[in-house]
Amino acid sequence: MKRTLFPLITTLAISLYAGDFQVMFETTSCTGETGFAAAKVEDIYKVENAACTAPGNPGEKLKKILIKNAGGSYDTFTLTASEAKNVIGDMKAYMKARLKNLENANTLIITK
Repeated sequence: MKRTLFPLITTLAISLYAGDFQVMFETTSCTGETGFAAAKVEDIYKVENAACTAPGNPGEKLKKILIKNAGGSYDTFTLTASEAKNVIGDMKAYMKARLKNLENANTLIITK
């Protein structure tokens, strides 16, 4: 019983805490100020072009990332194109790991 129950408990624990996985990224404002932010992967809604270019590199548009907040709207951060690629890569790795976890899980489905 312990051999089959442990993977099930592990899968349930991972599933319960999956929404807590965060991506941290460096922010860059249109004026050149930098900082960092973190967001739960599940709350990231979209990455798209921002309305300004990267300071020091007028040929490169900054990207903006929209993150769902508790109020039902979105917080927006600007970041470089390379940092946006890193965030998207982290999101893809997270989703791939979740899919692998689901494929390899000993799943128990209870219906009423």
